[in-house]
Amino acid sequence: MAKVILSRVALATLLACLFCSASRSQEPSEQREAGNDSVHHYVRAKDPTWYAKQLVPLRREMVEVDQQMRAIRQARKDGRGTTGAVDLDKAPEGVNAEAALLLLQQHRTQVLQRISEIEDEARRNEVAPGAIRAEESTEENGTSFVANDAMHNSSPEIAETKEFLRQEREHLEHANNEANLLQRKLDLDKHTVYSNPEYTLQQSSKANLTETQNQIAEKRDEIRQIQEKIAALEEHLQDLVLNAAKKDGGPAADEASMVKVEEKGEAYWRKKFAEIHYKIRMAQSELDILQRELNESLLINDPNPQKALRENVTRQKINAHRKATEDKRKEIAELQRDLSDLEDELRHAGGDPGWSRE
Repeated sequence: MAKVILSRVALATLLACLFCSASRSQEPSEQREAGNDSVHHYVRAKDPTWYAKQLVPLRREMVEVDQQMRAIRQARKDGRGTTGAVDLDKAPEGVNAEAALLLLQQHRTQVLQRISEIEDEARRNEVAPGAIRAEESTEENGTSFVANDAMHNSSPEIAETKEFLRQEREHLEHANNEANLLQRKLDLDKHTVYSNPEYTLQQSSKANLTETQNQIAEKRDEIRQIQEKIAALEEHLQDLVLNAAKKDGGPAADEASMVKVEEKGEAYWRKKFAEIHYKIRMAQSELDILQRELNESLLINDPNPQKALRENVTRQKINAHRKATEDKRKEIAELQRDLSDLEDELRHAGGDPGWSRE
């Protein structure tokens, strides 16, 4: 009997041990699941703000197109631009009104199609239209894309991501400006080459056109890559902001919130000079293109009013180009003064003059 009782006790003890070990083996997985539940990941396709940021500029564009179309229709109704008199200081309102209206209608259709595509994508991702409209209103009022941004400036990772995002947006702006200048240069070069009856014999000129076209294609590809990088950084930043509130705000966060003073060493000075050299280089390139465009307008413009209208070049357009050229010259002169002031600042700070060179 004693042996039976002892065996029963041993069996109960064994079962209890097995139950405890099973409980301990399940505990980490439960903790991991709880930990996973506490981490939130930003999903751009589910974010009403992301859709609003795309829709707001498109709706503004729609308003501008509608205003232009109304102005053309009103001009036709009032009979403006249909007289035989010609004012060379004003744009020819009555010339190609039908063509201008047709182009605006086509552009309006394209904008509407893009809006419809974004709204369809939101519906497929189960984003409520009311939420998007609320975010559009917020976006119109200038609210930041990142929610509760001011509350999470103390995170070093968030601050670093914001800086990367700022740099990439600046990179995108530069790339767009460079692509625009390349396209304007290509248009001028094409007119110069193809206006020559013997252009087929000018292999060097055609090669230059091909080279510029390749540069534009490369720049467009660069712009696409930058846009993809910006989208990825925005998603990562939203991820960080969503989870920032769940982290403990200890002494490290207080230290990170302190404003870091940038040390004025070689990296600082090279960065400052690189920025101003880039601005001068771009301004000079644009000035050259503006001057070429002005010269071409002066050649196209003709004292014969009918020919001037056919070429769609007016004194108003020429005067606007002249003003833009003069403004660009003033901008370059001001940038040169800024460069000189920066060189003086570097010299007074005891820096190496070599840091100012590109």
